[in-house]
Amino acid sequence: MRKQVAWLAAAGLAGIATSPWITPANGRLVTVARALMPWAGLTGIPLGALAARHGRRGVAVSGAAIAAATAAMCVPLLRRQFGPQADADATELSIMHANLLWTNHRARDVGPALAPLAVDVITFSEYTPRHARALHASTLADSYTHKIEVPAHRGSGVAVWSRYPLTTHSTIRTKHHTVVVDVHAPGRSMRVIVIHTQSPTVHHGDWLADLEKLATVSADGPTVMTGDFNASWWHPEFRAVLGTTWRDAHIAMGRGLSCSWPTDQWHAIFRWHPPFVRLDHALLSDQVALLDVIDLDVPGSDHMGLVVTVAPARPAAP
Repeated sequence: MRKQVAWLAAAGLAGIATSPWITPANGRLVTVARALMPWAGLTGIPLGALAARHGRRGVAVSGAAIAAATAAMCVPLLRRQFGPQADADATELSIMHANLLWTNHRARDVGPALAPLAVDVITFSEYTPRHARALHASTLADSYTHKIEVPAHRGSGVAVWSRYPLTTHSTIRTKHHTVVVDVHAPGRSMRVIVIHTQSPTVHHGDWLADLEKLATVSADGPTVMTGDFNASWWHPEFRAVLGTTWRDAHIAMGRGLSCSWPTDQWHAIFRWHPPFVRLDHALLSDQVALLDVIDLDVPGSDHMGLVVTVAPARPAAP
């Protein structure tokens, strides 16, 4: 191992590992680098082992330090957070989010795959007119008599399907469509917001503007925000959205290292790759009790879907 190459690799890993905390840094490359965490930082382990084998003690120590620091950063994502408890009289609500992928060639398979889940609410992103036709023709549509749909070409469309009545509210002005509804479940309503931010690798400025707008969204009552944020916890822009208002369901359950993208094999050489970053999230306000969250496959999509089970939280003691 050449000394210069070894130190260059260590410096690159150190830059990626520290990038989530250098908030003034910006741009497409920085955003992509942050999406590689924590896995890029943990490659300090094999780098250090290889350097030690070749007698590069300084590089070996640096690799081990980078990996150790990255592991320490992961601790908050693995520690379950016990939030508010469910109101004893409240009705549980299961909410699914599915990014359908606007080029999905298996749209006809989506309805039959989702129907057995029997969730209460489904939120869709990348909801195109072709997807709408396929889903309306499936048996899934029979179970969801209340629908708010904004189908659009490419990745801009969104929709909410519900077993319970819906009331629409003023939307949030993001580049893609956003839908805000109240789900009138028995006992108490739950507000549901479905979003889809722009891609940071294609429209980086619009992506920043979308997340800045979402960071201003507050919750006046039990609220769940679902969607493809095109950002992970390692992006400071997404952590700004969380702020003091929202809890990420996966992180709250101690599953902050779970990943949702990519699930498709975009090139024959990379058929082995697993998802490496979580872009799809369910965010909960303080008035929502989290009961469970699971991930699932969505036929033809490049994203994992998720189902979050929630209930209005028990009122705080005076």
